[in-house]
Amino acid sequence: MLWLQENWIVALVVAIVAIALVWWLFARNRPEMPDEVAPPAAPEKPAKPLEPKKPDIIAAEPARFKKPEPAPTAPPAEPPAPPVAAPGIERMPPADAVPSAQPADNLQLMKGVGPKLVTLLNSLGITRFEQIAAWTEEDIAAIDPQLGTFQGRITRDNWVDQAGYLARKDQAGFEAKYGALGGTL
Repeated sequence: MLWLQENWIVALVVAIVAIALVWWLFARNRPEMPDEVAPPAAPEKPAKPLEPKKPDIIAAEPARFKKPEPAPTAPPAEPPAPPVAAPGIERMPPADAVPSAQPADNLQLMKGVGPKLVTLLNSLGITRFEQIAAWTEEDIAAIDPQLGTFQGRITRDNWVDQAGYLARKDQAGFEAKYGALGGTL
């Protein structure tokens, strides 16, 4: 007790520092409460892989404030030519021209091929597993640049090998090497 009477200033400073430290530790763990408590925001639905996030729709300016657009003077441009099929790949006729003797295969059964890729392959005239199974290195080199953002998927996902199993209707062989088929042949 004698020490406290002689060094009361030091004891006071230590007590103030201890109180400040305890207050700081407990106050920082407690979140500050706003005046109005907002309900928690719903988490944003994640975008599918390879699908860009859609922008928010912005209201258009009313028509009465728009200036009239001038009438076009040039004739409309010709529609772009359809993509050219790679060498060795026969081009399928348009769906409305002549009905095909063989229906198109479900190309989505192959691992790594989704609906967008199926649409792209169909536009190139590729609709059957037999076509893909017959591709050579030259065919792959010609088709791969036409796949755009999917370039490199042919070799990375072994499409030719997968299509070979599916063209032969070898479901057991396919599933042994690539996993569950995910549909019926």
